[in-house]
Amino acid sequence: MKKAVLVTFLISSFIFSQTKTDTLDLSEHPNMFTLSSRINETSGVEFYNDHLYTFNDSGGNPEIYKLSAEDGSISQTIKIKNARNVDWEEIARKGDTLFIGDFGNNLGIRRDLTIYSIVLPKSNFPEKTKADILNVIHFNFEDQTDFENRGYARTNFDCEALIYYKGKLHLFSKCWGSNQTVHYELYLQPSKDIMIAKKIETFNTECVITGADIHNDELYLIGYTWDGVAYVWKFSDFSKGMFFNGKAQKTLIGLSAAIGQTEGIAVTDDKIYITGEEIKHSFFHREPALYILDKSEWK
Repeated sequence: MKKAVLVTFLISSFIFSQTKTDTLDLSEHPNMFTLSSRINETSGVEFYNDHLYTFNDSGGNPEIYKLSAEDGSISQTIKIKNARNVDWEEIARKGDTLFIGDFGNNLGIRRDLTIYSIVLPKSNFPEKTKADILNVIHFNFEDQTDFENRGYARTNFDCEALIYYKGKLHLFSKCWGSNQTVHYELYLQPSKDIMIAKKIETFNTECVITGADIHNDELYLIGYTWDGVAYVWKFSDFSKGMFFNGKAQKTLIGLSAAIGQTEGIAVTDDKIYITGEEIKHSFFHREPALYILDKSEWK
């Protein structure tokens, strides 16, 4: 039954999408690991020095969890001093500096969008440690002028995806209203003022975007549809910081009911790591999960 439902959605995506859709069903993938209940709302993931880093989203503790890249087990908890977790949604990295995106905005009303940066501890010891905030960026989107509450998941100014690339931070919006994503840029510079995320380009992802990563000049975006169909987009051969002017590849990775609410993606030379939040429903229960894919599996 699960395969039949997946095939039905795949046929639909061929009919309504102008982009060829590949398939890699994570629900049947052998390298799936159940994550600790302490990170049941894992909402982003980053790879560094043979470990993964993740966190819980809105209302969670202001903590980063260092995970084994082999099985997702927690090896260290890093508390961020003087930080708040209003709605943490994404992490990105420059060297040993981690950027934490507190910019979840389901109602479109936030005027306190924030990105924290910290320097990652060099050791797994102690098991529980603390990190100071290196810098704080407060920002708004260049094209948002209306902050009225129009109801849950109707705004085009939610955001859950962030990367660092060539000296800038790049954000990709979660457009509930249009099912597109907008690429914004932020300069890395200390400022006491509210900075403006500059609008660069738009792409019709046909789903809401919930995570991003970039590796070797290939951009990956992950997201899902209202119907609970999860996708990964890969963009390559782009130029001049315009990610959407090159090649675009769309891959269906499964149904949320089977693989979780996929919100994090991290890419290395030979691996792709995807995390899924726990889903509890009257008809099904999907525990928080880590999927580890070989790049060779990706078409």
